[in-house]
Amino acid sequence: MNRRHFLMKSSAFAMTAAAPSFLQLPGLLGNAHAATFEEANFVLPQQLPQVINLFLYGGASELAGNLTNIEQIDSSSQNRYPNQLLQSIDVEEGQITPNMFWRDAGGQAMEDMLISGDMSVYRTINRLKDNTRAHRQSIFSSQKGSLNIDGSPGMGSTIAAFMHANRSALDGSIQLGGKTLEELILPFVSLEGTSVAFSNQGDINLPLRLRGLSLDENFDNPYSRSDDYHASELDAIVNQVENDVLRTRFSKVHGGFALRHQMEALIGDLQTAIDSPLPTLPVNQSDGSLDVDADPATGYLRYPEDNRFSNRIKAAVSLAIANPDTKFISLGNGIGSWDDHDSSIQEYAPRMQQLMSALRAAAKHIRYSDDAYGGNRNTDNIIINVHGDFGRNVNLNNSMGWDHGNNQSFYTIGGHGIRGNSALGKIVGKTEVFGSAEENRLFTRPTDDSYQAEPMAIAASTYQYFGVQNPAVLTKDAEYNPGGDGALDESVAGEALT
Repeated sequence: MNRRHFLMKSSAFAMTAAAPSFLQLPGLLGNAHAATFEEANFVLPQQLPQVINLFLYGGASELAGNLTNIEQIDSSSQNRYPNQLLQSIDVEEGQITPNMFWRDAGGQAMEDMLISGDMSVYRTINRLKDNTRAHRQSIFSSQKGSLNIDGSPGMGSTIAAFMHANRSALDGSIQLGGKTLEELILPFVSLEGTSVAFSNQGDINLPLRLRGLSLDENFDNPYSRSDDYHASELDAIVNQVENDVLRTRFSKVHGGFALRHQMEALIGDLQTAIDSPLPTLPVNQSDGSLDVDADPATGYLRYPEDNRFSNRIKAAVSLAIANPDTKFISLGNGIGSWDDHDSSIQEYAPRMQQLMSALRAAAKHIRYSDDAYGGNRNTDNIIINVHGDFGRNVNLNNSMGWDHGNNQSFYTIGGHGIRGNSALGKIVGKTEVFGSAEENRLFTRPTDDSYQAEPMAIAASTYQYFGVQNPAVLTKDAEYNPGGDGALDESVAGEALT
């Protein structure tokens, strides 16, 4: 089995004592960021979220979630779209669902999650401030929530830092189940190996338990070994070394073994969570039929089989449910490559179909594991956010693919208890086509009367869920984005649903 792990490296980390309501972190992120953190006003929320950040590396097209402009797109494209993509599902092989999703690209799963109130779709996450279409800049700014991509920490590292700065308010709180931050088990986890979401900037010296740790989709413990750990024997070897330099070197080895031993204890029984029974799904009350995601033999939830995303998404949700201490999970690598420059339609549609059907199962996993449905805990604090580097243009190029664009669809699932029911079950944003016909710079953009947000707003929203009242100060920087970007307005009305 492939065992991947990373543990965020850190060194000395200067932090002043702070009043619970403000972050005072000179030295946390370097001088360039000390001022912005000092301005961040933190109020302990009634309930802390658990956020699964699912990042679509390569930049996924918006079209699975937005076919509203498809006729104009087709008429202006260098190459024509398939005819069935221009037709309603009322027509044989037609692809346009009632709310303008792409049926064979996960559209029916999206319709289901929309109707159940488990998902919202934002169609106008549009990059305006930095009009780049380069992968690195877009990946880093989206996962760091900052245009200062080389001078900012990842989203997960930022959350850990402001939680640590406000530990006087958090330690022993009901929101942490009476635990201190130092007692949390696996609060920050990557299921994708090394992740931009946990990247450092400056000298961040967080306690062990607040650093990002990587697990695989089976919760395989990267620190377990077949041999026993004998601290006393290793101590004896280290103590026999008389040279100070060598003694220091071997002491680090000793520390590594101690760390492995400690992490084995932290992970512990959580490895069994991946095999825990999934919730029973209710039958259709009108005709007694089973839910589409139910196992016909048992009635239990069943994630889609032969699906490249099911195991990874199931692992993330299982960890969040089994371990309320886990506050942020980074998920991305292994969730498909979305850089669709050629053969786009043939490859993109089945990939999106698999992703959305796995996410529909995940939404039910969260909902029906809640104590209101016989589960062991309240799960309405679990949020899944799905976004990528950028969108793609809508012109089909001569390789029958889409090149880099700026507008993307953002899919957000769950978290009723954190965001409120009005944040879910809606489609936000209207688009229009612009660019020259039959040229390879044909895009969508928000209409003049549409809601629009920058990609950095996704990070700002996450900080707001965790209690930062003015999250724009955590996305700003003096050179590139002096005003920063605030959280998404989740109270904004959605478009009329069909």
